[in-house]
Amino acid sequence: VLSSPAWPAAFPLTATHLARLDETPDTRFYARPRINVQHVDESAIAALQELYAQELPRGGAVLDLMSSWTSHLAEGRGRDRADGHFARVSGLGAHAEELRANPALHDYHAHDINADPRLPMYADESFDAVVCSVSVDYLADPLPVFREIHRVLKPGGPALFTWSNRMFPTKAIAAWREASEPARLWICGAYFHYSVPGGFTPPEGVDLSPHAGRSDPVYAVSARKLAGPGGGANAKSEL
Repeated sequence: VLSSPAWPAAFPLTATHLARLDETPDTRFYARPRINVQHVDESAIAALQELYAQELPRGGAVLDLMSSWTSHLAEGRGRDRADGHFARVSGLGAHAEELRANPALHDYHAHDINADPRLPMYADESFDAVVCSVSVDYLADPLPVFREIHRVLKPGGPALFTWSNRMFPTKAIAAWREASEPARLWICGAYFHYSVPGGFTPPEGVDLSPHAGRSDPVYAVSARKLAGPGGGANAKSEL
């Protein structure tokens, strides 16, 4: 789907596409912590762990965006901050209690990214990688979020978005709910393409589903921050 995408001249998703069935503040929906609730099965978790073990730089600083009580990092490879695999894993999510329970996080911020996509708590180019696990479908204003991802990433750093077919349907955007799995790869790729023109490498999509038809599917879209015009430290984020 993303090997030769046909990108329209302008971002094609309208307010109708980005609307959710439940437009009440996310802080209300996530008021109760969901600790020990797994959003994908064990096989899918293993696929995520393998991806992150391969793609995230050892000893680097990682932003776990839209995080919760688990980061889907592998044992000995960041799952516990005490293992020393990463210099820093910072979590940003909806509920402080969930983030506090996450053993991978060196620090965390409870922040409703749909109410305010800005991330002033993080400095420019302060992370070697950004990950977002099974949550991209909930972004109601994705382009400003991706601009902030671009701002906090170091040049060459990857941003990896992963998801399955499970969701809280009332909080997922309409375009995501109605799209096929290939179309969802295109949607996530479009977030990279339109957020900072020339700021990311062409997005790449992959099906990581471990056991087709017998476990939760897993999909990933990723891109890296480019240096230079559109991609360097001085690129402006128009929030």
